[in-house]
Amino acid sequence: MTRLSSLLSLLLLVGLSSAFVFFPKTQNIKPTFLSATEEKSVDTVLELLEKRLKDGSLTDKEKNIALIETESLLKHLDHVASAPQYTETQLKTAVSNMDADAISHMLQSGLEMDEETTDAAFWTVINAINTAEAQDMPLSANVTQMIHHIFEADHRHLLTREKQTTNLTCMQPDDSQGVAGAARKMNYIFDDGDHKNLPLTEGRRCEGGTCCEECSRNIFPTFATDEESNLETFPELVSLTFNDLEKTSAATIVQFVRLVERVRRTIAHEYGLPLSTILPLQAYSRKYVAGTTQKGGGGGEGDFVTLHTDEATHSGYHYSCVIYLSTQGKDFEGGNFVFNDPADESEETASTNVQEDEEENLDDVKALFEALQRGEELPDTDMIVPGVDDLDPSVSLEELEDNIRKAGRSLTPFRPTRGAAVIFSSGWENMHEVEKITSGVRYAVPAFFTTCPVPDQAYEQMNVGKPKTNEDIADDWLHLLLAHRKEEPIESVGRVKELLMKWHYMCTPLSEH
Repeated sequence: MTRLSSLLSLLLLVGLSSAFVFFPKTQNIKPTFLSATEEKSVDTVLELLEKRLKDGSLTDKEKNIALIETESLLKHLDHVASAPQYTETQLKTAVSNMDADAISHMLQSGLEMDEETTDAAFWTVINAINTAEAQDMPLSANVTQMIHHIFEADHRHLLTREKQTTNLTCMQPDDSQGVAGAARKMNYIFDDGDHKNLPLTEGRRCEGGTCCEECSRNIFPTFATDEESNLETFPELVSLTFNDLEKTSAATIVQFVRLVERVRRTIAHEYGLPLSTILPLQAYSRKYVAGTTQKGGGGGEGDFVTLHTDEATHSGYHYSCVIYLSTQGKDFEGGNFVFNDPADESEETASTNVQEDEEENLDDVKALFEALQRGEELPDTDMIVPGVDDLDPSVSLEELEDNIRKAGRSLTPFRPTRGAAVIFSSGWENMHEVEKITSGVRYAVPAFFTTCPVPDQAYEQMNVGKPKTNEDIADDWLHLLLAHRKEEPIESVGRVKELLMKWHYMCTPLSEH
């Protein structure tokens, strides 16, 4: 081992570039059996090598780091080489027997759970949960260890699927525009339609949190497979909320958590954040029904969602996601998810006057609408409003409103399909809306994540704080998710609060706490 370590370190320090030319860092060549920590060690060694080859020298500190990291890597490789060799058949057998320890050893040896094996593991877990409940027994620690393996495999599978990313400049409200800016903010507060006119400046607000300084929007056409988003298999997904799980099957509860956790891991990966710093703040199923008006909170039925910014809705919303459980053109019509951005310069030139006049004559626009609604002739006005001048009598009020909504804006619609997801930073760079559903029913799962830390005092005030053993994790899963008990509203609120604060500890192995 010492000779091997010395050899690798010598190659690094002497700078024999020909020995490494086949392993550039940009190709991200790493063995699949390396852990996240070991992958970081590989990155460190390669960065130092790159510096040695470019600059011709390393500091004493960098030399010591290289020696330590290469020694650590070689120890791991020696461990892998001496570990027992397993087969895919043995892995499938361990999954069917729910032998979590054996599965852990096999995964550490380099085996991977493919999608078929992962799906089998999921149903093995569900059978174990249902059996424990039927026999009024505690939940086995094997169950939650298996769930952790499923979560890890899910994320790895997702990394192989199609993803469409648009990188953006982060935006936040501009507090430097004096009285005029304050007036525009008041318009925004009292008129949802004026949200697009809120004065903005570059930067990430991320109140109370530790967000990445880069912003984006990501579309995953196949975030969940057909089986994972099947409403016949998981019927309660159409209206699930963590506050009411009494009559929800264990399969649907675990599947819902599985999807939310997949989003959380994707956010950590996409934005380079430690997984432990990201927690769900809210997640629920939402039903959009043509011809209805939303009442109450975000989970209520309705046929559209007005233009908004998630972080403006709740300052703790730092990353957002929508997972779709139905398909446009099959289950419903209309209902596009739309990112609403300022038009680029070429588009904006054609509509600048329109946009300015619209803002300056907001009262006149409202008077115009009221006149149209009463069936009166258009009032005499000099303002320029898209769709108003030379108005065709056949133009409806809805069409007129839509033309004004689009003035000076660049709209990017996404047509939902079952299993797709949109994941994005929650700031003002990602203003969005849902267009009106004209027929059918549209099901989706909105989820919002925060990077605000939970103070240790909050855990200390719980009856049972952070889990310290695998059995503790299993107990939390049982009592916070799978107990199927009737609760008073105040009880469910407390349970859900504890669930969300403990989410990372429940969804990862002890080694990652």
